[in-house]
Amino acid sequence: MIVPTELAKQPQINAAVTEVVSQLSPSVRRIRYDIEQDWTGQWAIFFRVLLSDDASKPGNLRQIVPRIIWTMSERLNLPDLGMFPYFNFRSETEQALLRDPAWT
Repeated sequence: MIVPTELAKQPQINAAVTEVVSQLSPSVRRIRYDIEQDWTGQWAIFFRVLLSDDASKPGNLRQIVPRIIWTMSERLNLPDLGMFPYFNFRSETEQALLRDPAWT
């Protein structure tokens, strides 16, 4: 298997994730990601963003989601990263019910 050059960018991505979680806390509890090929075969970064229950309320969600995407895009300069970003969001309560290990 050929390892994409995108995987070499993980230290930069990790630093940006840590910075964004710190900046947007307590609304953002944590961010996890995977670098994989998307359905088109292109390399992509899949972000899993765990939100506080308060941030997940509809009125708050409309404000925090664009802010998260914009802040991550700014920190990583996503166009230069060479991967298409995908963002998935979940509340703490939803994660407690689903217990998905990929989100911990």
